[in-house]
Amino acid sequence: MIRTIIKAKRNGLLKLVPASEPTRLDCLADKCAKCCKTIGVPVVTIAESQKIDGNAIVRTRHGMFIRAEKSVCCLLKNNLCSIYADRPKGCREYPWYNVQGRLYYDKGCPGIKHDVDERPKVDNIQPFENFFPLTSKPILWLIKKLCIRQIDCRF
Repeated sequence: MIRTIIKAKRNGLLKLVPASEPTRLDCLADKCAKCCKTIGVPVVTIAESQKIDGNAIVRTRHGMFIRAEKSVCCLLKNNLCSIYADRPKGCREYPWYNVQGRLYYDKGCPGIKHDVDERPKVDNIQPFENFFPLTSKPILWLIKKLCIRQIDCRF
């Protein structure tokens, strides 16, 4: 998990900043797929897993995740998501994050634009901690320190 975060940081992703100005996502899809090639291990719920080929899911004591090879999502085919309509909530929400009730976005996402305000409501985005099920508080603190700018990291 920490390796994936470090790889994402090296590739310019997971630079989370507060969404305090008009912001929108204009996903570059097959011209980019940077998130799928770098972060590629989203958490999957039981309901989501029923719509995804079982071979694409890894079950661990920490939860269910999409299988990845070197942080590249196994469902990425020809630079496109092969299950786009049924992709997990974490994929649908990217690059938006709910950090302690405040909306953040990944500044490293090439599809972020600041010309029109299309920010989602923070209440519609799952809490940041959901991306790291059963992770201890000290490790969550470290992850937040690595990824989030301009935040008070108290628990």
